[in-house]
Amino acid sequence: MRWPQGRIARGSIVTLAIRLSALGFGFLQTLILARLLGPESYGQVVAVVSAATMAAWIGVLGLNGLAVREIARFRLRGDATAERGYLRFSVIAVTLGGCLAGIVAYALAAPSLPGIARWIFVLAPVIALILLFRGAALGRGDVIRSQAPLDALRPALYLTAVVIAALAIGMTAETAVVLNTAAFVFTMVTAVRLGRPPRAERRATVPSGTGLLRDALPFFLAGLFASLQSEMMILMLTVLSTPDQTGLFQVAFRLSTLLLVVRQAIDVPLSPRFAAIWEGGGRDELERLACLSAAASTTAALLIWLGFFVLAGPLTGLFGSEFVAARGSLVLLAAAQALFVAAGPLPVLLNMADRPGTVTAALGAAQVVQLLLGLLLIPHLGAFGAAVAMSAAVVTWTFGMWIATRRSLGLRVSPLRGIAIYMRRGLR
Repeated sequence: MRWPQGRIARGSIVTLAIRLSALGFGFLQTLILARLLGPESYGQVVAVVSAATMAAWIGVLGLNGLAVREIARFRLRGDATAERGYLRFSVIAVTLGGCLAGIVAYALAAPSLPGIARWIFVLAPVIALILLFRGAALGRGDVIRSQAPLDALRPALYLTAVVIAALAIGMTAETAVVLNTAAFVFTMVTAVRLGRPPRAERRATVPSGTGLLRDALPFFLAGLFASLQSEMMILMLTVLSTPDQTGLFQVAFRLSTLLLVVRQAIDVPLSPRFAAIWEGGGRDELERLACLSAAASTTAALLIWLGFFVLAGPLTGLFGSEFVAARGSLVLLAAAQALFVAAGPLPVLLNMADRPGTVTAALGAAQVVQLLLGLLLIPHLGAFGAAVAMSAAVVTWTFGMWIATRRSLGLRVSPLRGIAIYMRRGLR
């Protein structure tokens, strides 16, 4: 089963445009807030959002990742009733899960973030619902509706609000958190309106909640571990180090995520394609697309990393002279992200081919590495120790998924094979 290359290319271009817009908005937002608040207060703002995001990934219960796979299959069968039933159950479950996770996160964060931790409870269910409808839209193959609310609309709203507030009333840590909360709420409303399922000819049946939650468990664990990979270091720095180190790490991490744009631009349009191709038994087509994806992403990843290696000092210095200390962390994080990007669409491939458990296992091993190294290094090295721990975790996760792809799917994914395929057959 072949998917038209034009559809995949258009999806990649749209994804790249949205992600670059989000990166630009995020860069300006970080630049402005870091300069206005300084490393300490900015670190507190980052900690609130990190805690809420982690709570949201717990509260969404993996139903967002399952939605990509299941809704793609529902649409392949033309079953709009099943799609509506899935979303009806998921909205209720995710709202309750987000609220409960938000309460727990607030209770844990309150001692370290006095005065602003209460916003975690508001943010957690809001972000969880955004994640759910993002997954639903992606399952329908709608790249724009899946990404635009969270990746373009929210950062644009937040950046605008920050600039206006800074000029009108000044900026404090709580003001920044309140404005971010408002942007997330507006984004959630937009995502829900855009993500409403199509009309069904008959009344939607609500699927077995127990069955859905059981199927969603691997996606839940994978999403949780993926969230931990980025948010754990923020929270550990909040507890084990000082707020300024949290701010330094966030700047380095934010810049390094430019590399992930390359991976996301290719993976997002491929996700529903992989699910449908796997459903049709097209193993050879899966391997071909995955290898071509790895080849394309490797070139871009190497170029971006070289840019970071040469310009790390000036780039971190844009946020203020205090942030130049983050340059070593940036180079290290970028190297690990480049390896992940070059390895190919491994997590998407495994998830859409009914192997989410292998992604979870690799992520679990990576989190053990990150936790142990974080506990060992952060008290002594601060932000750089967090960068070492996260980089080691990314390498562990990437290697684990590469092994899983070969053993569980029998697919050999590598950029070199992608180049060989392209030289023989082009993109056909």
